[in-house]
Amino acid sequence: MRNENRQHTVRKVTAGILMYAMILINVLGSHAIASTKDVTNDTAATATLDQFTTDLTSLARKGQLRDSGKFDKEVASLVNAFVSNDVRQPVLVDDSGESAELIVERFAQKTISNNVPEGLRDARVLMLDVDKAYKASSSDREVAEKFVRVVEEAAKSGGKTILFVDELANFVSAFAGSDVLTSSILSGRLRMIGGASAQAYSQSINSVPEYAAIFEPITVGDENGSGIIVTRSSEDEDSKDKYRGDNVSSDIREMMAKDPTGQTRLDVILQTRDVDSPVLRSIMAEHNVRLNNRIGSSDTMVVNMPLIAVNALADSGFLNYMSPDRQTLKLGHVENASGAEAVRSMVPWTAELDGTGIGIAVLDSGIDEQHKAVKNRLMARKNFVDGSDDKDRYGHGTHVAAIAVGEDSRGNDQYTGVAPKANFVSVKVLDDNGYGRTSWLLEGLNWVIEKRAQYNIRVVNLSLGGLAVDSYTNDPVNLKVQELNSLGILVVAAAGNEGKDESGNKLYGHIHSPGNDPSALTVGAVNTFQTDSRDDDGVATFSSRGPTRSFYTLSDGTRIYDNAIKPDIVAPGNKIKAASAKNNKLRTDHPSLDIQESVNDDQRMMTMSGTSMSTPVVSGAAALLFQMNPNLTPSMVKMILQYTAQPLAGFSMLEQGAGQLNIAGAVELAKSYKRDVVFTNAASGSSMLAASMPSAYTYLNGQTFEWAKGITTNYTFVKGSALAANFHNVYRNGKWFENGISHGSDFNYVLNSNFSNTSNLTVRARVYLSNGGSLGNGTIIYGYGVLISDGVLISDGVLMSDGVLMSDGVLVSDGVLMSDGVLMSDGVLMSDGVLFSDGVLMSDGVLMSDGVLMSDGVLLSDRNTRAHVSGSAIFGD
Repeated sequence: MRNENRQHTVRKVTAGILMYAMILINVLGSHAIASTKDVTNDTAATATLDQFTTDLTSLARKGQLRDSGKFDKEVASLVNAFVSNDVRQPVLVDDSGESAELIVERFAQKTISNNVPEGLRDARVLMLDVDKAYKASSSDREVAEKFVRVVEEAAKSGGKTILFVDELANFVSAFAGSDVLTSSILSGRLRMIGGASAQAYSQSINSVPEYAAIFEPITVGDENGSGIIVTRSSEDEDSKDKYRGDNVSSDIREMMAKDPTGQTRLDVILQTRDVDSPVLRSIMAEHNVRLNNRIGSSDTMVVNMPLIAVNALADSGFLNYMSPDRQTLKLGHVENASGAEAVRSMVPWTAELDGTGIGIAVLDSGIDEQHKAVKNRLMARKNFVDGSDDKDRYGHGTHVAAIAVGEDSRGNDQYTGVAPKANFVSVKVLDDNGYGRTSWLLEGLNWVIEKRAQYNIRVVNLSLGGLAVDSYTNDPVNLKVQELNSLGILVVAAAGNEGKDESGNKLYGHIHSPGNDPSALTVGAVNTFQTDSRDDDGVATFSSRGPTRSFYTLSDGTRIYDNAIKPDIVAPGNKIKAASAKNNKLRTDHPSLDIQESVNDDQRMMTMSGTSMSTPVVSGAAALLFQMNPNLTPSMVKMILQYTAQPLAGFSMLEQGAGQLNIAGAVELAKSYKRDVVFTNAASGSSMLAASMPSAYTYLNGQTFEWAKGITTNYTFVKGSALAANFHNVYRNGKWFENGISHGSDFNYVLNSNFSNTSNLTVRARVYLSNGGSLGNGTIIYGYGVLISDGVLISDGVLMSDGVLMSDGVLVSDGVLMSDGVLMSDGVLMSDGVLFSDGVLMSDGVLMSDGVLMSDGVLLSDRNTRAHVSGSAIFGD
């Protein structure tokens, strides 16, 4: 290893350099890169390169390289790294310090054989002689200048040179303040192999976003020849990855930093190991922690406590996770456009497919039980809002419920819901102004668990949420959503309405909680332009885009972002007409929402837009599938809806997931399944089919379109008819699709044993801009090998032009939303703004409801999402 005085502290390259790097990726993606330039053979042009490198390819041709007879997996990993489309360059992580050179010598020997992909046959492998460079220099600055020239000269080969640098950590330090290395790699003009110890890789490369974005580890000796620096294997995710990182949420840590006295008190959700532990209760009493409530019989409680008590609880050994009791907010032709009307009589063994016998829990602002659209379907009401009753004075809950289960209250079928004979329970968790708290939502979800059998609740509709802060493995609402899944209940959650900024620019990374949870079916919004035909349909501009930006925090303060592909699906959510609660606040404050018709209060309708409105469309569709076959599991229903969805041309997976809801196709597929099998207990790999699978196309409203024929997982999508034909472990209660994907920090994604018949399935770690064909047809936007553990997302220019997610939550585009945490300030969970007329955002500090979008308009307000926990809110989406 080098002397200590050679170890430079790697400084972050400026945002301008990163933006330049992204531009280069865009150039690479359009095949207009510098590789088309003439390559000079002038001796002077490569003088430094020739002086300080050894040509391993030339030595291999002469038979002068060693062959250890080992490292087959590592060599294969190098080959795979260079034939993939990923820009990240491999680094051999080897603590012994002796193997990297042997591996590269074997790799050089392989490149001169015919047993190598064509893209490597013309490559020249050069090994940098670091010692020689130091001996020929009088200062570190002079060494750095030599290294810069080596890269510049190697880059002139247009990607034909593979530069091997055994001491990569020392090497990259020479490029602090220079974009030569980054731009050469990202443009495809330079390929590299690095060598480093695990510690050096972690400290000097993986922890620096601009270097982590261009290098990936291959751990020497790992049985797969793949990196394990930041490994996440999903095979046993349900037990292994619950409660990761710091057991105190980042916003509480930030509040502690702002108040060194620790005297500030706040309401906190404590997820404990044993809520009844005398030791824990003693610590609480000693530090003046007051118990407000316990969530059912669980080990989760709501307390009021001073910040000075945080560390005592965190270090007690009894705490799983601590987060603020954040506030919550609500998020706003359906039969024809979704295909619901077309399937009413498609199933021979039921009188009509209308949701009969299935219970949907609507957690929202209450219900107007006198409205004719919903009164006959309401089975029970429960209120968890302090200082309120179960009435819907705000108007959001009644409208949402009617979209899912509304009956024809006018005699003209114009306002019929998707599942008009399904039953529902109203759980009030939002107050009369549309605000709520995490604790109210937790209590509401817990009540659903207790009453699930009594009301046959199979679907939970959450047209509410806020910007996701805590990772889904830590957040108490996410964990409750996963518990519902394990009990056979599908949670359908709104994606959010944070799809654009006040200037109309697209924003990414604004999926709301609990829509960030992998077990939930997360719904974005489609603008149908009020036509039944799908020819003009597109993702609504307000609909939130992925990836998810919830995170957990390591002991050194590093944030590890979830960065999952969401939403899962999109459905009609623009200008949706449904029931209007009597004298509700939304209609009173915004009379233009009212549909001006002369009718009684129990028949009045209003128009709202938002993912709040698209969510109950999907909840109603799920109820239809559970009516068809009560043995379906939540993940099976999610698979069916994604597999049969219609990918919309011109929109990416981060905007639409698998595509637009296709109820007609979903029913056609589910109709072919066995009805006498309890699927959650079925054998892995067994056939789910009682009849042959239908053709993967749907004719609806005069148009024929192809199904997605795939599903999305956290970082990948999976395709293949075996998804729909065979039972997989990921379909069991308490499982979700991510459990079937294994991957390490090298982003080599593979299907594990939780998927069966894997030879008939394909997995891809890519995000595509759809061309309207099945899932994965279109243009690659980026590969998840670039979306690394610290959250750096480097786009190919498609996302960049619309607003690119950079590290630490920073959104970079046209100067929009800079600096870390602006959208999560103090961990506030927020929703999506009261939009009306032109979609003007009405709130000025706390974003108001999603459900008051009157159009797919541009956000025009001076949006400020900063707020403190004491004033934050989880609103309805």
